[in-house]
Amino acid sequence: MPRFHSSLAVLLLALASGCASDGPKAVDPEKQLELHRELALRFYDLDDLNRAEDQAVKGLELEPEDVQLRLLLGWVCQRRGTSRDIFAAEKIFRELETSDDYRAVLGLGVALERKGMLYDEAADGVDSGSRVTNADDPKERVVELRKLAADAWKESEASYRRVLEKKDGESQALNGLGRVLALQRRWDESLQWNRKLLAQCESELKIWGAQLQRPDLSAEEERRLRDLRAKTEKMVLAATQEAATLYRTLGRPEDELAALDQALIYAPDLPEIHSRRGQVLSELGRPAEAIASLENFLKLSTLEFEHPDIQRAYEMLAACKRSAAAKQE
Repeated sequence: MPRFHSSLAVLLLALASGCASDGPKAVDPEKQLELHRELALRFYDLDDLNRAEDQAVKGLELEPEDVQLRLLLGWVCQRRGTSRDIFAAEKIFRELETSDDYRAVLGLGVALERKGMLYDEAADGVDSGSRVTNADDPKERVVELRKLAADAWKESEASYRRVLEKKDGESQALNGLGRVLALQRRWDESLQWNRKLLAQCESELKIWGAQLQRPDLSAEEERRLRDLRAKTEKMVLAATQEAATLYRTLGRPEDELAALDQALIYAPDLPEIHSRRGQVLSELGRPAEAIASLENFLKLSTLEFEHPDIQRAYEMLAACKRSAAAKQE
C-alpha cells in the first residue's frame, strides 16, 4: 500500500477508535475537527469528492466558521463542475472573500470564469437554435447572455488580479488571468500573462529539482516535492498549448511552432501536439517535417480510422508527400 494511503488508513482508524472508545463525550472536539480536516483534504486529493464533502460537513457541524473546510467545500463544487455546482462554489467563495485567505479570492475567480463560460455556451445554443429559450425575443436573450458572460469574466479578471496583489507570482492566478483575458479576446494581454506564468513555472521547477537533490530528504518530503513538480509540469504543458493557440489566433506560425515544440518536451506522446505541429509545418512550407509529425500523430492516436481528425491527417499527409516530391524534382 502506498504511503499516502497508509496515512489515510491511520487517520480513519484514529477517528473510528476515538469515537468508539468511551463514547462521543470522550472525544476532544479540537482533535476530532483536525481529523475531519485532514480526512477531507486526503479524500479530495484522491478525487473522492463525496467522502471529502462528507468529512467537511462533519467538521463544519463542530465548527461552522472553519475557513479551511468551507474553502474545501467550494473547491469540491468547483471540481464537480456542473452548472449547479459552479453557482454553489461562487456563493461559498463570495462569503469567504473578505477573509485573509487569498484562496477564497482565487476560488471566486475560477467560479466566475466558469460561470461566464456557462453563459457563453448558453448564448451559443440559443443563437444556433439548439437550446430552447422561453424569451419572447431569442436574439435579445443571446445579447443578455453574452452580457452576463462578459460581466462574469470581468469580475473574474479582477479577482485574479487581487490574488496577485496579495501573493505575487501565484501560478494558478497567473494561469487564470491569462485564460480569462483570452476569453475576452484580449489576445496580446493574455499572451503576456502566459509568459509570466511560464517564467514562474520554470523558477518553481528549478526549486523543486534542487530540493530533490538534498541528501537529508525524507521519504514524505520527496513524495511531496515530486507531486509539486508533476503539478507544475502539467501546468507548463497546458500553458504552452494555450500559447500555441494564442499565436495561431494572432497569425504567428513560427511562434506557434516554438510553443508546440516546448509542449513536446513535457508530453512527447501526446497525439494532438504532433497533429498541430504537422498542420503548422505544412502551412510554413516545410512538408518533409510535416510528414514526420503527421505520421507520429497517426501512430500515437487511438481514434478510429473513420474519425474526421484521422481522415484530415491522411489528406494532409498525402498533400505534404506530393509537395515534398515536387520540391525534389
